[in-house]
Amino acid sequence: MPQARSCGGRPFRTRRPCAREPRTPPARGALTVATSVLQRFRHPLQATALLGGLFLVSIFLPPTSPFADPQNYLALHSGLEIFSIVVAGMVFALGWNLRRGARGGRLVCLGAACLAAALLDFAHLMSYPGMPAFVTPNDADKAIAFWLMARLLGALGLLAHALLPEREGRGPLAAWTVLGALVITLAWSWLILAHPQVLPVGFIEGQGVTPLESALEGGLALLYLAAAVLLARRALADGEAAGGWLAAAAVTMALAELYFARYIAAGDLYNALGHAYKLAAFVMIYRAVFVSGVRAPQLALAAERALLRGLIDSVPDLIAFRDREGRYLGCNKAFADAYGIREAALVGRSDGEVFADRLPLAEAGRETVSRAENHEEWLEARDGTVRLLDTLRTPYFDAEGRQLGEIRISRDFTERRRVREQIAERERRLMLALEGAELGLWDWDVPSGRTTFSPVWCRMLGYTPDELAAGISAWESLVHPDDWSDIRNSLEPHLRGVNEAYRAEYRLRHKSGHWVWVLAAGRVLDRGDGGEAVRMVGIHQDISQRKAMEESLLQLATSDPLTGLWNRRHFVEVVRGELGRVRRNQAPAALLLMDLDFFKRVNDTHGHAAGDEVLRHFTATVSAQLREADVFARLGGEEFAVLLPCIDSLGAVRVADRLRRVVADSPASIDAGPLHYSVSIGATMLDARDESYEVAYARADEALYAAKHAGRNRVVLAPLMSGEVGGDEPGGNQEASHHGRAIPGGSSTTSPSG
Repeated sequence: MPQARSCGGRPFRTRRPCAREPRTPPARGALTVATSVLQRFRHPLQATALLGGLFLVSIFLPPTSPFADPQNYLALHSGLEIFSIVVAGMVFALGWNLRRGARGGRLVCLGAACLAAALLDFAHLMSYPGMPAFVTPNDADKAIAFWLMARLLGALGLLAHALLPEREGRGPLAAWTVLGALVITLAWSWLILAHPQVLPVGFIEGQGVTPLESALEGGLALLYLAAAVLLARRALADGEAAGGWLAAAAVTMALAELYFARYIAAGDLYNALGHAYKLAAFVMIYRAVFVSGVRAPQLALAAERALLRGLIDSVPDLIAFRDREGRYLGCNKAFADAYGIREAALVGRSDGEVFADRLPLAEAGRETVSRAENHEEWLEARDGTVRLLDTLRTPYFDAEGRQLGEIRISRDFTERRRVREQIAERERRLMLALEGAELGLWDWDVPSGRTTFSPVWCRMLGYTPDELAAGISAWESLVHPDDWSDIRNSLEPHLRGVNEAYRAEYRLRHKSGHWVWVLAAGRVLDRGDGGEAVRMVGIHQDISQRKAMEESLLQLATSDPLTGLWNRRHFVEVVRGELGRVRRNQAPAALLLMDLDFFKRVNDTHGHAAGDEVLRHFTATVSAQLREADVFARLGGEEFAVLLPCIDSLGAVRVADRLRRVVADSPASIDAGPLHYSVSIGATMLDARDESYEVAYARADEALYAAKHAGRNRVVLAPLMSGEVGGDEPGGNQEASHHGRAIPGGSSTTSPSG
């Protein structure tokens, strides 16, 4: 009857029983209500109590790392995240297909939030340190940013499910809800990927999460607890176990956020438990929505299979599913491609049946695992190649906790193993080479300062053992003054016990007067009762040849081989550094672009050898006119550039015009005789508003083009702002206007006569 349903359906909001219900004593009524609640919500309460108890126990444990190899945790993290993503996607699919039901509006909101969380969790997974670069280089702060937004949207989805009224999700409202969630997801992803500089520091390696990250995680925990309270109230009012599971999921997510507020390392216990709790929360949401709230099982199953296929096939790892008897239920595209087998030919068959002719594949996994296992295995592909796989095998269960089979996630480890073996072999060879090398040995008694040097050490510097005093002062007298800071930065922390070893590269004066580059390495062998260093020994290795080679390579990489000037790459870096100084100190600086006039005629008429001589002559002529602080570079061909620091626009124009006149008055000597040539110069001041080197270069290049267009052999100063002109106009260059004329664009020119 409607009246009885109304009164009995909401026993916690009525003050008096229905007329048809018999009165019961208050104590018996409360006991009956409590028994009913415990019976109806026993599983969510049990799960919440179990996870809450585990949380209370775990918070008193130190945040130790149970994963000796970071790759092991990376595989576990990937498995947990993939499973969570799949579940979240399933929630969205079911909510969308049930939008026409009585609770369709609430389910659509929860589903949209889960969809956004799934996409953000996928970005979090791909951005996790150790994974291949996801659009931009991966780091902890990038992964945390995706995580926080996913958790925030998940909390808002639970709150919406608790607060929204019962109504259908028909019409465009459902689509707009999903679209809004996608827009938020895409906007946040764009912000993180396109503007990584906005990300605050959330994690510091070796220290753990920052106070800001802890505060944000704590705020999310409070938000989830608020959602849990509202969901629990609604569940009690509606009398549905599904609401209890959602409340339990909100509590579990709150506990997960508390774990993430205090972890120290990426693979420590708190981090692993936080991901496990998040997975448990999504399992609870799955139970609430997929098991208790299904209205169209067949449609939900189809949506789940399609979403699962898309997600798994997008993963580059080899993924396969097996039942409890070891028969394949399916695999992803990467698995099928790797072994050259169609999924249809795989389903329903065991390893022994599929790979009967290829051992050890046939023996790879005859039994399913009952708990997650990670191991390396050698497998033979269909093309005959042998691969080393890093495989995670983890069981999966139904809603009642019965094991259905296992998931196998394998990552090709062959190349990494090969590289690791190559590194090990190189290290072995290096050790053999070091044993046969002449290394100078020293032994230092720290308190007394007495130091002994081996004959090889003395010979390295041109001395005999008798010529060097047995004391630390003998070594100190040989150190290059500029290298003391590097020595102290490495030696002093080791003496204090902060660093395990001492290592530095510096110069020692040879007996003949030149400097010898040495690699110094040592270790404190004895320490006093207070930890102070007592005795330290180490080696010196002559690395002068290596340093000379490095200097030579640096010279080749940064200079032009014909003229000896800096090349374009080095010049760009110098200008970028100067732009930073301009922004910080508001110090004026100018950029000159120079191009030899009609240089092609020189090559065509006199040959390329004559052209090279002209370029060398131009280099020497200009270099003689520049200050020591000025930077002169060849950008390519007959194009040159000069950076003039600490100079105003008037000075820049004067320098440019002097260079122009000197070049015009100084012919080059070639086989055919003196060769007169000229240069056109485009000048610009570096502006603190310049976003990059390219902006300043483009402005100078426009001025250079104007100089060429105006007749060559002249100087053009580019304006800094739109509408700013030279000459007598405000902001213009007075000298340039006095000796020249205005050209289109507002630039100022200097005539060939100067």
